[in-house]
Amino acid sequence: MASNDSLKRVTREQQMDSDIYRRCLWLLPVYAVLWAAISWFSGFYQAVTELSRYVAAAFFGLVAFQWLFSLVQRRLFDAAIGLWRIFFYGPLFLAAVVWSALFTLCFFQEDFAALVLPIAFATAGLTNAAVSHFAPSRWVASSYASVLLLPAVFICFSSESHLSTGVLVVAYWFYVLLILQRFHAEYHAGFEQESSFEQQHTELQRQNRTDGLTKVFNRRYFDDAIKEQWLHGAKEGSWLALLFIDIDHFKRINDNYGHMAGDECLKQASAILNGAVQSGSDIVARYGGEEFAILLPNTAPDMAERIAESIRKQFELKEFCFDDTCIKVTASIGVSSVVPNLANEPSTLIDQADQGVYMAKEAGRNNVQLFGAKA
Repeated sequence: MASNDSLKRVTREQQMDSDIYRRCLWLLPVYAVLWAAISWFSGFYQAVTELSRYVAAAFFGLVAFQWLFSLVQRRLFDAAIGLWRIFFYGPLFLAAVVWSALFTLCFFQEDFAALVLPIAFATAGLTNAAVSHFAPSRWVASSYASVLLLPAVFICFSSESHLSTGVLVVAYWFYVLLILQRFHAEYHAGFEQESSFEQQHTELQRQNRTDGLTKVFNRRYFDDAIKEQWLHGAKEGSWLALLFIDIDHFKRINDNYGHMAGDECLKQASAILNGAVQSGSDIVARYGGEEFAILLPNTAPDMAERIAESIRKQFELKEFCFDDTCIKVTASIGVSSVVPNLANEPSTLIDQADQGVYMAKEAGRNNVQLFGAKA
């Protein structure tokens, strides 16, 4: 249980990182555009040209790095999430540090006086937007807001002339942290709802492909699977085997012991068949009534026949018990194995396995008959 909880937590953290990445792709370009606009229209560029150029180069350099990162981020995300976080969050926080330094300089550098109002309004907007877009991670969002605002607060509180501004910035900082709580709660409520929908969808898919009584695959899933495996076998030139397992004299079980006993026999039979398959690509399905099918990719005729004989013996040796009654149940098994050919249909394999069941019954039941084994 602890391991599953840990896995879910990692999955959620990675989903949060992915969501933040999509939300914040525009953030670095906004820094670059805002600085270019503010420095130019305020006249700061003409007054302090060299510094303006350095800051612009820094912001546009971060944008270029982000673009290069976008080319490899998907592979890096899958391979090394820790390194991905450094390359993604690092430039974003570096941009916030540079902007915060500019905002702070406005309060004690005369050359920055023209920037006070535009930088202040831009900082408020950037902080609010960042908190909204970093909201999946409360720690990241609150840290980012603090990087943007708190250095200026310390400077303002160190000077009586800017004390009121410092109080306003602190008040705004508390305000965005309160807004963050709402954004964070809304995101995770939506995340939980989405996860619930995904679980429900997965469960519906499972139900749609599973036989309700025996819990093996149903006929509809088998029909789709044999078409897919037929195409794969034809492409690869590999064997595809099919076993039809028919429970002998099943009607007598229903007539003598009732349908509940018959259902219990079907459940126990499906357990035998599930235990007989050895590969994750093998498919056990309830074909209809008391008949089951096992689809065995990459299985030649001799191996398919051995698997069928093993199943037959397990039926023969097992006691099928229900309530206080135990009975013997046998099975007739038809086997076919071919190398699929696109000139033929999967029904070829089905017909041959069905003929094998017919032959097994004609031979006295409780036996295995291989039919149509050819390349």
